[in-house]
Amino acid sequence: MNTFGTLFRLTTFGESHGPALGSVIDGCPAGVPLETARIQAALDRRRPGQSTITTARSEPDQVEILSGVFEGKTLGTPIAAIVRNTNQRSGDYDKLKAEDRPGHADAVWRERFKHRDHRGGGRTSGRETLCRVIGGTIAEAYLERQFPKVSTVAWVSQVGDLVSAVPELGLTRAQVDEHPTRCPDPVVREEMSRRILVAKEAGDSLGGSIDVRVEGLPVGLGEPIFGKIKALIAQALGSVGAVTGVVWGPPDLLERIAQPGLQFHARKDTYGGIQGGLTNGEPMFLRVYFKPPATLADHAKGGRHDPCIMPRAVPVLEAMVSLVLADLALQFNAWPHST
Repeated sequence: MNTFGTLFRLTTFGESHGPALGSVIDGCPAGVPLETARIQAALDRRRPGQSTITTARSEPDQVEILSGVFEGKTLGTPIAAIVRNTNQRSGDYDKLKAEDRPGHADAVWRERFKHRDHRGGGRTSGRETLCRVIGGTIAEAYLERQFPKVSTVAWVSQVGDLVSAVPELGLTRAQVDEHPTRCPDPVVREEMSRRILVAKEAGDSLGGSIDVRVEGLPVGLGEPIFGKIKALIAQALGSVGAVTGVVWGPPDLLERIAQPGLQFHARKDTYGGIQGGLTNGEPMFLRVYFKPPATLADHAKGGRHDPCIMPRAVPVLEAMVSLVLADLALQFNAWPHST
């Protein structure tokens, strides 16, 4: 399955060491303002080689829009966009033709498909997520037209055992991007950066969490039974590599669930913006947990890998949430009362 969404659909294609990776977005209505520069800016936030705490692979990730956009607006037809790979070092992976990487799905892939691309993880590489960022950026362009008050911002909230304070409402992506860790907490982010560098030099890795907050949502997005927005969000975020869990609700939800019901339900922010599977108009809060990357020791030292993937995963999670919201926005507009 390489397609995500029901009405607003993203299909991704390509491998880490192939000629290019790309996205096809189908279902985006006509007339949505969309400039190449907007997609490029989003890709620049995800691209490798941003700082010393990320992979040393240096890719410009220049996007090319092939169809679906004319004179700065969408046509309502499929939007195809590609990013060409320019800095592959496939020889680094020659020994992986016959050797499975610990902690990876190499053996599982071989058993299922009987053939695989061993270069940089092939289709399962984290590089595939650039396709999601393309789709998510187009989704956000559509959302701006339908729900102009919606704002989705993610940030790194934990690296190892270092946990940041939760920022106030109104946090912007520019504020998150001020530091290479993409943690807005000035108290812990320098130590986060130091520990990531130490792990990188040792061939080790660090996990943690990313928080996502969506403000300005209307009431009623989602469905009350099988189409609950929390289920759709879980599917979207769970499809990102290294994600091991998603929690909906306030940042301290895991502590609050030990409370009796009278105490638990007395606080307004208990539900994290979701009730009965629908948005309730309050800010939606999500915490997404990541395991430490599985490329370790000599494999990590000999290749080009992220010792901590959360800083570069921030725009990826924002993109996946935006894709869900755009899909639900199209369904929302189909409701009889929406006219």
